[in-house]
Amino acid sequence: MIILNIELDNIYMFNNTFFDFTYSKKRTNSTINNEYLEEFPNINFKRVNILMGANASGKTSFGKVLRDLLNYLSGRNIEHLSYIINNKSKSANIKLTYILPDKKTINSIEVFYDSENIKKEIFKSIELKKSWSLKIALEKLKNSKPIFDYDINNKNEDILNPGLKSIAVSKGVELISPNTQWYFQFSDGGDYSLNFRNQNIELLNRVLKNFDNSIDNIKLIEDDTYLIKFKNNDLVIVEKGKMINKERLSRGTQEAIEVSSFLNAIINLNKNESGTFYLDEKMAYSHSEIEIAIVNLIIEKLNKYSQFFYTTHNYDLLEINLPTHSFLFLKKENNEIKVVYPEKLKYTKNDRSLLNYVKNDVFGTLPSTHLIEELLYE
Repeated sequence: MIILNIELDNIYMFNNTFFDFTYSKKRTNSTINNEYLEEFPNINFKRVNILMGANASGKTSFGKVLRDLLNYLSGRNIEHLSYIINNKSKSANIKLTYILPDKKTINSIEVFYDSENIKKEIFKSIELKKSWSLKIALEKLKNSKPIFDYDINNKNEDILNPGLKSIAVSKGVELISPNTQWYFQFSDGGDYSLNFRNQNIELLNRVLKNFDNSIDNIKLIEDDTYLIKFKNNDLVIVEKGKMINKERLSRGTQEAIEVSSFLNAIINLNKNESGTFYLDEKMAYSHSEIEIAIVNLIIEKLNKYSQFFYTTHNYDLLEINLPTHSFLFLKKENNEIKVVYPEKLKYTKNDRSLLNYVKNDVFGTLPSTHLIEELLYE
């Protein structure tokens, strides 16, 4: 599954907010491979998306909406999305446009819902042609007849109270393919030890030792029981996903367990599968060099049908060798979230570092500190 764009309205602080994960012009000698489809070389998409912005600018919220939307496409309940409707007197609206590489189709799903029911659901899908540009493909999709069209106000509908599940899926329409996978980790994920299960021990050893060089080794001692041994012979036991005396580990090392699990999911993805991977500020307690190394490793291990979304406050990532279109900046204006695309504003790394633009607040995404500064004079 390749996500092309998402539009959100009346969800959190997203009001007619448009997220675009496509780009117009291919870059020669790009550091990211496969940012287009082999069989449809005129359709470009962003495989790496690094989201930056101040606190409460919508980075985590966007990830949670995206996760719930993917769950919805698979037929699961989206009850969580009912809680985050901003104006409860109006319906919320999500529109997603995406490609299924194995099916060679471009698709769109638009959903209107309130706190109790799906109000409308419109699904479109057409086969891609090799000669089409992205612009042509989107136009063809827009003008196509819906594969499925549901309106709760239609008296002929046999579902009067659909709840918050996809009506199309319940009617047997396949919105995504079995080859579609997704993996999300959020900064408020809770008990890190739970993701110790199904770990690659060799990978876990390498990652954790980089985050904490006082660790000697990690090994599986019996079914679902792991042992973390330190060089001073201290021990941390993880039994059935529960970590005993986890305070021995720093917060950054605990998060490294999550990062290792995330890497494991990417590495083990079948080459014919497509994956959506979202890592939300999971290295906030890590050294900048380690964070950059992990991000580079993730990018290198992505298969050609996968997309990586990463949120961070670390401006050092602006200096890594990525195309400008890999960066998106979120900001809140008048209680609404806006998205800034530097490449669309003609800012590139060819004339001046993107980091300098951000530090000089060209995109208006730096947090305001005036209320704190006022305390200096009180």
